Amino acid sequence: MTWPSQTPIVGIVLAYLCFLFIVAAVAERYGRRLLAPRLKTATYVLAISVYCTAWTFYGSVGLAANRGLEFLTIYLGPALIALMWPTVLRKLVRVAKEQRITTISDFIGSRYGKSASLGTLVAALVVCGMIPYIALQLKAVSVSFQMMIGEDSLLSGFDPSLLIAGTLALFGILFGARNLDFTRQQTGLMTAVAVESIVKLIAFLLVGAYVTWGLFGGFGDIFTRIASDPRWAELLTLGSAPTASYVRWTAMLLVSMMAVMLLPRQFHVLVVQNPRERDVHTAAWAFPLYLLAINVFVLPIALGGLLELGSGAAADSFILALPLRAEAGFIAVTVFLGGFSAATAMIVVDSLALSKMISNDIVLPIILRRRRFEEVYWASLASTRLGILVVVWLGFIWARMEAGQLLLVEMGLLSFIAVTQCAPAVLFGLYWRRGTRKGAFAGISLGFALWFYTLIIPALVKEGIVPTSLLDDGLLGVGWLRPTTLFGLAGLDTISHGVFWSLFVNVGAYLLVSVATAQDADERSQAAAFVGVAQAEPARIPAILSVPEIERLLHLYVPAEEAAAILKELLGGKTPRELSLPDLLELRIRFERMLAASLGAAAARYIVEDRFTISKGEAQQLVESFQTMQRSLGKSERLLASVVESVEDCIFTTDVDGRLITINPAGRRLLGQPLATSGMLTYRDVLDEADRRRVAPTIEHAITEGRPWLGNVNGLTRAKRRFPAHLAIACVFDAGGQILGTVGVLRDLTEHHVRHRRDRGDHRRSARLRSGDPARVPGVRPGTRARAGGGGEYRRGGAPWRSGRSGSSR
Repeated sequence: MTWPSQTPIVGIVLAYLCFLFIVAAVAERYGRRLLAPRLKTATYVLAISVYCTAWTFYGSVGLAANRGLEFLTIYLGPALIALMWPTVLRKLVRVAKEQRITTISDFIGSRYGKSASLGTLVAALVVCGMIPYIALQLKAVSVSFQMMIGEDSLLSGFDPSLLIAGTLALFGILFGARNLDFTRQQTGLMTAVAVESIVKLIAFLLVGAYVTWGLFGGFGDIFTRIASDPRWAELLTLGSAPTASYVRWTAMLLVSMMAVMLLPRQFHVLVVQNPRERDVHTAAWAFPLYLLAINVFVLPIALGGLLELGSGAAADSFILALPLRAEAGFIAVTVFLGGFSAATAMIVVDSLALSKMISNDIVLPIILRRRRFEEVYWASLASTRLGILVVVWLGFIWARMEAGQLLLVEMGLLSFIAVTQCAPAVLFGLYWRRGTRKGAFAGISLGFALWFYTLIIPALVKEGIVPTSLLDDGLLGVGWLRPTTLFGLAGLDTISHGVFWSLFVNVGAYLLVSVATAQDADERSQAAAFVGVAQAEPARIPAILSVPEIERLLHLYVPAEEAAAILKELLGGKTPRELSLPDLLELRIRFERMLAASLGAAAARYIVEDRFTISKGEAQQLVESFQTMQRSLGKSERLLASVVESVEDCIFTTDVDGRLITINPAGRRLLGQPLATSGMLTYRDVLDEADRRRVAPTIEHAITEGRPWLGNVNGLTRAKRRFPAHLAIACVFDAGGQILGTVGVLRDLTEHHVRHRRDRGDHRRSARLRSGDPARVPGVRPGTRARAGGGGEYRRGGAPWRSGRSGSSR
């Protein structure tokens, strides 16, 4: 252990930090030209691996040494949910890009009517929930640094975590908070995080191979020795406590599935910084492969640590203690840099995302309520940068308060469960239109309250901050209010117990309150925009903006050069005088979204609606425009009705289940009787029995996918007469893209078929007659032949007919 203790580890740390600054600076300046599309995709996938933090590097080993295979749940959950990313995550990305969303609190606030109060609630609670996670990273850096310098070093009493935290905060400010629009590609930050993902993967694989084959005789040697030792044999099984809690496994799988998408850093990297939607498909298979690679040696390292160091040692530090004990200096330094990379990447991205929440959802609403509009841009930029420092400082305070009674994994799980409280509002918000702002508010607030009571209180008791009487006697001495056995639910570990109650109350409150309350116009509009993201239309007409007002406010909230570029993009090459009222309406919507990218959806809505009004002249012009549109639509509807009534083909409509609703007069004549007395219920009744079995399933499959179907069928009348027909069916959609029903056209091909057969018969007879053989012509009997060499006369149906052959006349 002499070589590592004398290693200038401080210099190595500083050199590595300088390396990260250089990588970020070069990528920020030249990345767009140097990074090919495939390299950008690889950077995106590697940046997603910021999910693997110091928890993975140190905590997973500690968890495996204490609870065996349970550490897999933290990575199986993300791998399973990744299979659904092409649908769920892709929709999340599309909504975020269209709505210019930058944080998870902004997403929830925007979905539920651009609610500032809901965004503030989510931001405050998520910031509180993430502090233990940031503390975990700083604690891991501090512990590993102390192990590297040794007890006899001059720096043995020095805690580098605050200095490192300050440096990382500066990194985040320079490469993440240079401007307010987080929807822009932060190439420098993403590249640096991707590089750190490579460093920590290489470090983990290197130390894993060293422990497995350098200190032991391979996987078989380690597992055989553990299986033969009664103290640790149960770590390799799922059949005995403490590794057999299926409830705990389920809880941790669920929590990790949600956390990989909703943790602030994951949302920022996965959603906000997504370069292209199609990259989600690559991430869906590449990210699980990264998780597999970085976890291959977790169990061998943990079990090897038990064999070499015993259960009395700190299991979280096995990965570093093993090479240090073997005096493998290079391996130890590599491990330290890998853990350092894992921790620093998380701190930078998480503090950046949390600071954006603080700025948009906590600071800006206060400024806007004070009507200090001229201060918005600089106040938002300053609060974002200051927020990074505040978040990192709070994490440092928690790390100093933590007395070492909690495993690193336990600290991380508290944050995972905290952010999982946002999952019902997000997932229901993507797929269920009925969710209301009050339902989301009730669910999230009650979920976080239960999270604090059932998880944070026991953690504080374990740290000695809260008296143990609260756990023993319950709140106010009421036994069924004990935080670890709430309402008498016993037999569960603390994590499973907290997950159950917090999510049960969260989902229940969300659904009940949403069903019991009504949505306002803003909520309906945003629900349509989120649930039917590709087809959504504005549910109400917002106030129209004038170009001078937009330009004035742009210069008020955005620096001059950036404002000019935004205005040029908004106008799209037109001059202000060329813009019609619909153009101004579209301009207003786009301006609000661009403002939302910098200030958040709620603040952008507040500013735009508060500052812009429509003049009486514009209002009158708008009313006249809509009246003209209404008259045109009425005329078009009457014209369409007359066409449908007069056309000779059968035209019918059905509902979403295929039941016939209307049918035109030609259809009623074709099918035999009016619809009301025809006894036909669905379009299947238009087909004969054979086509009901052969064609109907194909039609239904096409309708389910929203595609039209057309082809030849055999029709069936009321009198059971079959007739050849051509059928075409297409879907009818509502504004949200949902199928309302179908419209179909059935054309009778009977006359066409008769005419075709007659024409084909005439063509065949003509061909035979031209051949000169009357006996081969059906319906033609020979008459009296002329003399040799003369013309021939034949009779068809008793009428004389002369062949076209010329002969001598007599």
